[in-house]
Amino acid sequence: MCDGSTSTKGLPYKLAEESRVKTLIPNDLVASRSNCIKTLNSSSPKVDSISCIDIWLNYANGLLSYRYEAGNVDPLVEEEISQILINVATFYEDIGIETLHRAYESSQPSNNLWVTSGTYLKRGLGLVCFLKAISQTNAVADPKNMQVLNISNQLSLEFQLLQQLGIVILALSKLRSKVSKDAVVDLEPHELKELGTSSVFYAKLCIGSYNTALQCQDGRIVDVLFLKYLQSLIYLFLSINQYNMDECGIAIGMLQESVKKLLNIVPNSQLKELDILSSTDITKKRDILKKAFKRKIHTTTLKTSHIFEKKASSTYKNGMMPLLNLSLNDFIIPLTILLRYRYQRTNDNFSYKPVENDIEKLNKLLPRGKSSDIEGIPWTFQNGHLTFENSNDASNENENYF
Repeated sequence: MCDGSTSTKGLPYKLAEESRVKTLIPNDLVASRSNCIKTLNSSSPKVDSISCIDIWLNYANGLLSYRYEAGNVDPLVEEEISQILINVATFYEDIGIETLHRAYESSQPSNNLWVTSGTYLKRGLGLVCFLKAISQTNAVADPKNMQVLNISNQLSLEFQLLQQLGIVILALSKLRSKVSKDAVVDLEPHELKELGTSSVFYAKLCIGSYNTALQCQDGRIVDVLFLKYLQSLIYLFLSINQYNMDECGIAIGMLQESVKKLLNIVPNSQLKELDILSSTDITKKRDILKKAFKRKIHTTTLKTSHIFEKKASSTYKNGMMPLLNLSLNDFIIPLTILLRYRYQRTNDNFSYKPVENDIEKLNKLLPRGKSSDIEGIPWTFQNGHLTFENSNDASNENENYF
């Protein structure tokens, strides 16, 4: 089915082969409906999310035309329209995540894929807004309509969350471009100062994302691992700021909290280098740091020509979104190892600060979160077709994400 590689719970709605709605609509729409069902049941990897959007929008166009021509249709048809549009918005959500994955994988913070990801998310959100607008005049307080409203609201929150996550992943990409160089075996003070100039801002973005994610736990994207991922980044970014303020004890405490969150996601063996770094063998330490940043990702990479193709399974090794797994293995874990070494070395040789292990004291240092407001690209229904505004508003990745 057209879940894409990023879906965790599939589509919100599945179309039943046998449904009374087939007796309420013209034969050509019954055929369009069958085409939608085929995309869900097809075993062909060539049935991708973009193709699904075209096929499902074609059916939505037919249903909307029939609805407006008839003037008054059965509630089952109204329900079918809502379900189809929600599924199309879900396809846009998946493509937005997949494109964000490609953007991070490209290792180029200026890549236009960042912009493209945001555009797909805005289209999806715009379609949800369109559905809410056309449903207002036919709102009936029954369980099915309430379910559609709840799923629509959940999707709207997820689009906002993914927009915020895009900023966070872009921030990681920019940091990676500064840190992961072939010559890096330690972070010099000026490099940490440079990283620290934006670390509090990045932490605020993660806190804002975390607050939004808490509202999305019943949807398709957020689970416990997603929340732990954001928490680990919050403490990691704030540790850099504390280190630059000459608060090594707090920085180490913050980083330890980050590691605790990571241990809910990855096995302890993956972080074993942190223990090895307590060794006094400088050569061994430097070898570890070199390997950490030169380590290749052995998981299958997403190829440009196949990025939207259907995957055989939507279950992952640790249940996480592949994009988050990639950023962990590719950058966050090596950076954590590098920072742990730098903090401990500075504290042992220069600062002599007691390590702050009181989580309540550390949490009092957390800033207020920052959230970005995403506006959906408007959709209209004209001349028998759903169309979205052709937006070229994303020439700059910051403009696209803020």
